Amino acid sequence: TNIVFTSLSNDAAVESVYKQLYAHASTTQEPIIFIETSTIHPSVAAKNQELLSAYPQHTYLQCPVFGRPDRALAGQLVWVTSGDNNALSEVQPLIASMAKGTIDLHTPDVQKASSFKLLGNFFVAGSIELLAEGFALAEKVSLPQSSVLELINGLFGSPVWIGYSQKIVEGKRSKVGGYPVELGLKDVGHMRSLAEEHGASLPTADVAYGHLERMRYQGKGDQDWTTLIEVIRE
Repeated sequence: TNIVFTSLSNDAAVESVYKQLYAHASTTQEPIIFIETSTIHPSVAAKNQELLSAYPQHTYLQCPVFGRPDRALAGQLVWVTSGDNNALSEVQPLIASMAKGTIDLHTPDVQKASSFKLLGNFFVAGSIELLAEGFALAEKVSLPQSSVLELINGLFGSPVWIGYSQKIVEGKRSKVGGYPVELGLKDVGHMRSLAEEHGASLPTADVAYGHLERMRYQGKGDQDWTTLIEVIRE
């Protein structure tokens, strides 16, 4: 069995690449397991699975990951897996070699993993929004940012909160090692769409989306998404 991993920036890239991959898959009887790890709308995952069903010798798995590229190099990603159970069992040793942990959703429905990834990214985006608002308030009332960092470290102790707080305080704008505003908009947009489709509300995501949109409008779409504090300060 051949195994193909893909990790792409957005839905359009995934659809384009899989169109090419499936063109090749249609010409071979040798089984291929496609493992898609990107953050995409659930409907794109469902479409990929449906298109591949025309070639039953092949399998599509949706297995998004949590973690930056440096975490991938260190084998410290958190994986979310969905799809055919037999195929997942076959690729599990490969996933384990790159994983700090694996959350198996135990479902053949590949849309579930995409939805789960959006939920996780909602917690991240919401945390960034909350932290940025808090640090902006601290600045307004002349509280030292170093003391706020101490509070976050002592009260919460979350690596995610500590890491993003440090980025906010240091004012790191580079997307290198971070996550650009443009991709943040894509993710938060998908969260809002998913919530609307299922009759849920995500007011925190709505606020974060508005701030990220203003960043893009100001020509800062390539900056790390923690820099949304700049529009909160305005």
